[in-house]
Amino acid sequence: MPGASPVQGPDGGTEFVLYRKDRARCTKGSQLLKRHKLREKSATNRVVATCCNAAMVLDFDDSKHWVSMYRARFQGDAPPLEVRVCTKFKPESSVLPDDVPSHSMYPFKFVTKLIAARIAMLFQR
Repeated sequence: MPGASPVQGPDGGTEFVLYRKDRARCTKGSQLLKRHKLREKSATNRVVATCCNAAMVLDFDDSKHWVSMYRARFQGDAPPLEVRVCTKFKPESSVLPDDVPSHSMYPFKFVTKLIAARIAMLFQR
């Protein structure tokens, strides 16, 4: 959006930090957040700070139990990058660094972590 600082990296990817929905909340400035959908029936919401048009969060209306926070929005030390997923969508001219594993889709270990987090949430209620 106009005036927003970028979230896309030089390789064409967007870095996210994933958190369980039950462990993420906005503690300050929530009145400034606005959801945007690219398509009316999409389950995906891009949450933007209206004060500066900065993309903050990607969340879902469906049963997904996590929220994806744009890593570029973390001040100070952001959690380290662990894996690149869905690299099959990267621009052809883009060269990915080899600092972390890269996968064309979702690797088994990544999916296993998501499932384990969902199971843990079921036992927290």
